[in-house]
Amino acid sequence: MKDARDVIISPIISEKSHIDLQSNKYYFKVAKTATKTDVENAVKKLFDVEVESVNILNKRAEKKNYGRFKGFSAAWKKAIVTVRKDQKIAGFFEGM
Repeated sequence: MKDARDVIISPIISEKSHIDLQSNKYYFKVAKTATKTDVENAVKKLFDVEVESVNILNKRAEKKNYGRFKGFSAAWKKAIVTVRKDQKIAGFFEGM
């Protein structure tokens, strides 16, 4: 089993994630090798909440210009975690 801190890299804080907090949905940047089960177990372990569902999106690498050079940004994976209605994740999301 993977360590929970290696699965969840960071929370994603944006306007959309702020709006979805009312629906008990939380956004996280996760490891590229993480599965839905890994993310669910990591959220349960780190934040001590019951998870209803997990959706995962693979974000492709985007073309970027670095001065006169062309390259790509790194591809990454995003997880949208829905927790039970009577629970909240404390910590990063309290000030939102």
